[in-house]
Amino acid sequence: MASLHGFERVGEKSGRNMALRFAAVVGLCLALAACGGGGGGGGSAFPGAVGAGSEASAPTDTGTAPADISFSLAALTGNQRPGTSVSHMVKVDVTHAGGFDGPVYLALDDPQQILSQGSGLSLVRIDASSYAAVLNTSATLAPGKYQGAFPAYLCKDPACAGRYASSRVSLPYLVNVTPNPLTAFTWMSTRATAHVGAADPPGIDVQIRGPAGGWKASTGSSWLQPTPSEGTLPATLRARFAIQGMAAGIYQDQLVVRSADGQEARVGFTLELLPTQFRVSTAAFSFTGVNGATIPPQTLTFDLDNGVSASWTANTAAPWLLLAPGSGITPGLLTARADASKSSLASGAHATSIVLASAGYPSKTVNAALTLAKPTLSAPSTTVTLGGPKGRDEVAQSVSVSLNTGANKWPWTLSAPLITWATVSPTSGSVDASGTPLSFSPVVSAAAPGTHSGIATVSAKVNGDTVSLPLTVVLNRDKRQLLSSEWGIGFASTPAGSVLTRTLRVTDNFGAAIPWTATSSAPWLSVTSGGTTSTGPDLALVANPALAATDAISYATVTLRTSTPGVSDAIVRVGLWRSGDGLSTLTTLPTDYLNAVADTIRPYVYAHNGGSAIDIYNAHLGTKVGTIANAGTTLAEMAVAADGSKLYAVDTTSKSIVVVDLATASKTDAWPLQGSVQASLSLLAIRTNGKDIVLAGDGGAYADGRRIAMLPSGFGNVVYAASSDGRRLFSHTRGLSPSGVQALDLDYSAMGGGTLIAKGTAGASFINGSSNGQGIAVNADATALYIASGAPYLCSSVNPVNLAFIASLPGGDAYPNNVKVTRDGRAICGISGLYSSADIWVHAPDGALLRSFKFAGYARNLLDRQLVVTPDGMTAVGLTSDPRMAFIPLGAP
Repeated sequence: MASLHGFERVGEKSGRNMALRFAAVVGLCLALAACGGGGGGGGSAFPGAVGAGSEASAPTDTGTAPADISFSLAALTGNQRPGTSVSHMVKVDVTHAGGFDGPVYLALDDPQQILSQGSGLSLVRIDASSYAAVLNTSATLAPGKYQGAFPAYLCKDPACAGRYASSRVSLPYLVNVTPNPLTAFTWMSTRATAHVGAADPPGIDVQIRGPAGGWKASTGSSWLQPTPSEGTLPATLRARFAIQGMAAGIYQDQLVVRSADGQEARVGFTLELLPTQFRVSTAAFSFTGVNGATIPPQTLTFDLDNGVSASWTANTAAPWLLLAPGSGITPGLLTARADASKSSLASGAHATSIVLASAGYPSKTVNAALTLAKPTLSAPSTTVTLGGPKGRDEVAQSVSVSLNTGANKWPWTLSAPLITWATVSPTSGSVDASGTPLSFSPVVSAAAPGTHSGIATVSAKVNGDTVSLPLTVVLNRDKRQLLSSEWGIGFASTPAGSVLTRTLRVTDNFGAAIPWTATSSAPWLSVTSGGTTSTGPDLALVANPALAATDAISYATVTLRTSTPGVSDAIVRVGLWRSGDGLSTLTTLPTDYLNAVADTIRPYVYAHNGGSAIDIYNAHLGTKVGTIANAGTTLAEMAVAADGSKLYAVDTTSKSIVVVDLATASKTDAWPLQGSVQASLSLLAIRTNGKDIVLAGDGGAYADGRRIAMLPSGFGNVVYAASSDGRRLFSHTRGLSPSGVQALDLDYSAMGGGTLIAKGTAGASFINGSSNGQGIAVNADATALYIASGAPYLCSSVNPVNLAFIASLPGGDAYPNNVKVTRDGRAICGISGLYSSADIWVHAPDGALLRSFKFAGYARNLLDRQLVVTPDGMTAVGLTSDPRMAFIPLGAP
């Protein structure tokens, strides 16, 4: 800043050089970065000038045209009491076409020394060419009126030794020094804002104080009107704004108050007239929703800010934004609704705007954004499974597909080019959130047994989006075939009796009633010619031994066929033993065997001592008829297939199930066992739904060389018994107290590469106080069930449906360890009786005791689970600890 400094008055003769002198000078450093801040007095021409002395040399004028200087004040006017100073704010604008290359200083010539000396000048930079300064009048002015002008110069240095060329400009001043100065002021802002065409803005009160007497007020414009315009002091007037008919812009004027003694006081006013425009309730709309669904509308209220009523229109460039109404009178209200279907929009972000227009006023733009989420097709399940749980159902399955577009429907189509084994209806239509049902029907004739899968794709067109839902369609297809209630039949004709007839049930595994015919491959076996599944008649087999060879086994097959397409044949294998010789009394052989099993179509018993070979005995003769060599390494439990085609044995060394072809008496395969393998691991061979399956006592089910399932077999190792059709399975835990029994329904389907389906139907423990379970047996049609356990000392008859205890079989002694049922339904209970009077007791199907047999020596016993019965039911064979093998003639039923 600069302070005042006195010089010789203009025109005074002093003998000094002819340079221009200033009686009082104010210096301002303007515009350039070299300028610094400062203040206070000094002895230089501009001792307080900002940046004074900061330049080594004065710059030269770089402009080709004079610089322009302007002041915001038309005149520096003020009234003050003697001995006081008044501050005046002034804005200084300096422009130069050529620019400045150094500091710029502003000098004011003050010949009457109106401005204070040493009081300092405040300077604030506004921008590159504008500054605000505070000029303070001198407090030493004598009473009187001071009027004149301050000439202004642009200088290159604080002493103003070098000047820039500039236009001639001066700042007029009028200062009254009086004991009672005139003042005009307001406590309110002197800036008013209004819109063109609106009502006049409120007026502003101005307080007037000063010498007693009259006063008058005036302005230089018609829009600023003092009310009243004259009076006596003190007084208050109101500055009113009359804006009607004025154009938009910024207007400035001064309210000039003059007192009777000639003093003036000024109050500056600014009026900003804004263009009239729309006022809106929201600056922007934002719509969000699922493409294709109804999006809630939004409302816009608006008016003109001048409050007048005028006609308006609303338009938008985007067809998807619907406006209603499109015109009216302000104030107005319209509803905006986003409808993506009007422009077939795809999901994503979209933008447009609403333009409000009214004649004579600026238009108003309201932005509108639309965010569309891609719609989705859905279904309760994206997998449709045909064929039912076993692959035998031909009923259609439905699935409902929905689109999350509310009640708005959209077209869809279905494509399944690779699915030939199913049809679907419909294949096109419209869909919304309520869903549309699709019905899938299997075409079983077009699919081979097994499991087939494919993709059916539902696609919907929603505006600009295409959405798809892949549905996995699965067809489980079982092999359809005729079934027999038994697959292997053993007949016999001996001097001790004959068993030459058997009646079987023929069924369709899909449960339909279809015709069947039966043919026999041998003249000695006659069969029922045909019938219908489910309704009968049953298949009757009758053997004529007179047409068969003597002292030999004759074989025949019964082939069941149907005229129904796609149904496989069933084959029942039959063996007939005819001999004029045979055992009529109990016979024992001194053999050392650990395990024995009976054939299912031959009068053979297979036995081994835990080694590698299996010996073959004809039970009706009590003689060894052959050996299966190298069947395994360390053999254990055995089982024979339901049709007598194969023998299975556990080999504990190789941890496998050895497979022996009984037609050739040779080993053909070995299936690896999973889990621990012990000598006590029981085996049972069954045929379920035409599939040969071997069950291990740990719950593993094996077929085709692999384990296909694990059965819920209870705790520990179990022994099994099954109905002749392989559909009812019973297990009895071994060695546990109390012992437990489970009943299961079994089925097998070709779907999924082969699936064994097991369903537990009943479970019980401690039946009749049973402990230390040993054996279990069931008759051919699973209507009679028996268990043997170490306690109680009787075999028990059990209800096969709910496993409830029925009765104890009569006879018996400690400790039951064997139970068998012959094909004709007789129940045999065997014990481990070291000193008992009998080893087995034979009971009629109704439970009555028929007879008993003793064949183990003194202090010797029947081995656990080593009592077997020939398929004709006429002979039982037991292994004892003597060791010996006992052949027990049971006789014909």
